[in-house]
Amino acid sequence: SYTGSESIFSLPFNALDAPGQQSALAHNYVGAVILSLNSAGIYSNTALSGTTSTDARKGLITVKNGLNVLNKFPKSTSPFTDYVPVLRYAEVLLNYAEAAAESNDLATARALLDAVRKRANASYTFPAADITLKADLINTILTERRIELLGEGFRTADLQRRLQPFPAKIGGIGSVAQVLPTANNYIWPIPADEQGANGGI
Repeated sequence: SYTGSESIFSLPFNALDAPGQQSALAHNYVGAVILSLNSAGIYSNTALSGTTSTDARKGLITVKNGLNVLNKFPKSTSPFTDYVPVLRYAEVLLNYAEAAAESNDLATARALLDAVRKRANASYTFPAADITLKADLINTILTERRIELLGEGFRTADLQRRLQPFPAKIGGIGSVAQVLPTANNYIWPIPADEQGANGGI
């Protein structure tokens, strides 16, 4: 819900003030099957694709032309009035969980992680192997971010801030090789205009 307790800040749109077609979230996900979910990516997590999964977030994925597409922003015809989420309560909990785990407060991190998951699946219990050791707990928190924040623009920044490589991808229109943090194309280049204005860059 755009105005419920989950939403802290969203950018509103309405019929008189809506984005153009290619700028609309729905166009990028449910409207363009070329951007279908990679079966080897986070969709492979059993919370989203498991046949017995009762996770509510599984319902945000639909099949279009035989491909799995994200239906989190369903208004796929004009006017595109889906609000754009900027900050949600679940993100705050996951931010806190990650920070707590990094600070060795594993009990708090587990409780916050559990709170996020149980919003979507009240009966779920994380396997002990996924949350006992610090490194495993952090990895589980990062995985939960990928599930919870799917399609909301966090993945690139999450990889970069933790200096993790961009994974290789294979899809219907071709493939992309893995990009390591040491590669020149790991971050956006400084614009030529900025370099021209500041010779010290």
